[in-house]
Amino acid sequence: MKKIITLSLCVIVTFANDIDILTNTKQQIIDLKQKQIDKKEHSNKYDWIDGATINGSVTKDNDDIQNDNYYISISQDIYRFGGISSQIDYANELKRMEEISLDISTKDDLSTLYLLLLEIKLNDISLEQNRLNIKNSLIEIEDKKSEYKAGEIGISDLNEALMTKNELQDTTKTLQLVKLKNIASVKKYTTRNYKSISIPNLELMSKDIFLENSSSIQYAKADIEVNNTLYKIKKSDYLPTLSTNAKYGYEKSDVMDGDNYYNYGLSISIPLSYTSSSNIEQTKIDYLISNQELNNKVRDAKLTYEQTLFTIQNYKERIDLALEDIQLYNELLEVNEDEYKAGYKSINDVEALKNSKVIRELDIKSYKLNISKEIIALYYQL
Repeated sequence: MKKIITLSLCVIVTFANDIDILTNTKQQIIDLKQKQIDKKEHSNKYDWIDGATINGSVTKDNDDIQNDNYYISISQDIYRFGGISSQIDYANELKRMEEISLDISTKDDLSTLYLLLLEIKLNDISLEQNRLNIKNSLIEIEDKKSEYKAGEIGISDLNEALMTKNELQDTTKTLQLVKLKNIASVKKYTTRNYKSISIPNLELMSKDIFLENSSSIQYAKADIEVNNTLYKIKKSDYLPTLSTNAKYGYEKSDVMDGDNYYNYGLSISIPLSYTSSSNIEQTKIDYLISNQELNNKVRDAKLTYEQTLFTIQNYKERIDLALEDIQLYNELLEVNEDEYKAGYKSINDVEALKNSKVIRELDIKSYKLNISKEIIALYYQL
């Protein structure tokens, strides 16, 4: 439990700091929505309290006698068989649910922003890899030109190498466009320069901690409590209600001196409704549905975590494969550099191997960034 509390506090602090990254408009919307939630809670909490009514009348009868009557009256329910306490509970639970909903919406924006920033880094890696592939392609074209002039290969082999180079150059343009689009998308969420924003460096939390802190699960639990209080309120609507009534006024007429008056008392009312059973049953069904939706959210959260775990493991295995390839490239480079110095290999062979090695090193950086994407996407569901 201590670990869960520690993580929750960490999430709250980090999340609060992250909000400053968003545009001023988004921050203002968040603040206004929070104020709206607070005002709604106050209104819902005291919705059961009736206000006083001030009345005044001046009338004349058929004998032209004028009567003036001014009074203030109040009629207040004081017992509804749990309806009043349920109304207060409803206000509290609804506020909690709406605050969770606001947090989810804000975290979605932050998650999208950070994932876009990671995508831009991946774009840069892809562009660098493509640049190295083009260098290798140009080396291949140079070699094939020599082979073609020597009559060792046909024109189709040389043309194939040229086509590969053209495709790689076209890929560069595509990657540049994708990067520009990602940068443009970042501007929807922040006014800061994307290069100045620090991306959170996070560790993968345990499955238990994720399920305990999942926003979607917390929202579903709050929804259950909201529907439970609505069910209790609806039941109390059709039970006896005890109210207190009071009136204080002043009355005078042409034939009577003015005088103050008052009265007070208690009243009990019992509503009779043909549809009461159906109305109560509807709210009960809403409550039962919300319970099933919680089960569904828990199941979805478990699957989300497991899929993230599988994906991260897959990237880690690919990192291991890339490290094996890099080790092989190191061995080949050592041999080829010795043979180049001895005059048995060309510099092109050495350069092509170096480029291929760097491409695999960039693959590792790409895999690590993709792991960060998975963790951030999971983290901002808390």
